[in-house]
Amino acid sequence: MILTLLQNGDYETARKQALTELENNPESAELHYFAAWAHDALGKEDAAIPFYEKALQLGLPADSRKEAYIGLGSTYRITGQPEKASLLFETALQEFPDNNALRTFSVMAKYNQGLEKEALQEALMLLTQTTSDENILSYQKAIQFYAQDLDATFH
Repeated sequence: MILTLLQNGDYETARKQALTELENNPESAELHYFAAWAHDALGKEDAAIPFYEKALQLGLPADSRKEAYIGLGSTYRITGQPEKASLLFETALQEFPDNNALRTFSVMAKYNQGLEKEALQEALMLLTQTTSDENILSYQKAIQFYAQDLDATFH
């Protein structure tokens, strides 16, 4: 029921229902995740954080865990905690190394940490590895080579 409310965009009803159900089932990782999702979608990022953290601590199935990592990491980043976001994304990427959404959010967190060069390098690599754009693919090797050392010049 709560999942359906969330999927249909009825975030306030989902939030209220998740909080009510958490009173009777405070150790439900899923309910904490649903509460986090609802708070986050309503723009209540600070309130979402402890729910995301508790959901991950209690243990979620892989699909929900992946989404919770993205939600919490993104929320850390947007609330001015890019270091926490980066650490979380590093953990998440150890578990889900092929998840390009996690990689993308990790790049944004690195940028917000002031690691612009590293962020751009990773973004360029991600682009060349995931694009179907023929114009980019025709320069894939060159882009990947230059991305390794963006400050290099050749004479």
